[in-house]
Amino acid sequence: MITFIIIVVVLVLAIFGLVKFIDKKVNSKLKPVISIALWLISAVFAYLIYQSIQAPIEFDKLKEKRFQAAVNKMIDIKAVQLAYKSINGKYTDNLDTLITFIENEKFVILERKDTSVIDTDKNKAFGLSVGADGVGGYFKDVVKVREIGKVSIKDSLFKDSDRYKRLNLVRVDGIEAKIELKSGFIDRNDTKVPVFEAKLNKADLLKDQDQSLVKREKNVVSVDGINGEFIMLGSLEEVSMSGNWPKKYGNNE
Repeated sequence: MITFIIIVVVLVLAIFGLVKFIDKKVNSKLKPVISIALWLISAVFAYLIYQSIQAPIEFDKLKEKRFQAAVNKMIDIKAVQLAYKSINGKYTDNLDTLITFIENEKFVILERKDTSVIDTDKNKAFGLSVGADGVGGYFKDVVKVREIGKVSIKDSLFKDSDRYKRLNLVRVDGIEAKIELKSGFIDRNDTKVPVFEAKLNKADLLKDQDQSLVKREKNVVSVDGINGEFIMLGSLEEVSMSGNWPKKYGNNE
């Protein structure tokens, strides 16, 4: 805005100087016409300069809104994939499979209780015994786990919302962009470890915008921005559930 003000002031001074010059050199009958024309030209130039400065600002506001919608979708995907893996031991790249899973599967609610029990083997090895009053001998700490109920995946993660049916689609400001889902396994210490990746091209979310600004966004490198061409969650190359967005958009761990 300061740059815009400086440019406008310089332009006004230049026009003013030109008007003064014309006032001295040009025929008196033409002076009003030329003066009006110059002021109109200056107004047009001022508007164009303002637009050139304002356009990136408006673009950034719109970009932030659309990126936030995409990140919210990624966070939903992460929650569902973790739930799916907890029951199936792997991730999936099939949207229909995830929808069916959300609608039909349930989380098991477990109660965990720390307690102490007689260490029979150790007492036997040392020839010890525990008296009726519970004194003497060795005890060991154990965790007792008991199932106390179940809750549906849908109610737990989405409550009354049906947004899970569009997990791979971001819809905002009349723009639709698809998230690409992939899953697989990688080898870690001779063990197959499940991994998945969700990826959205930023250009798809900004396809109705000035393409020069979109190109700039695709090459951005910033602590406060989403670097690169894609909004991404997870990885097919390493064991990671992180997203590539900064914390201002939401949890990316």
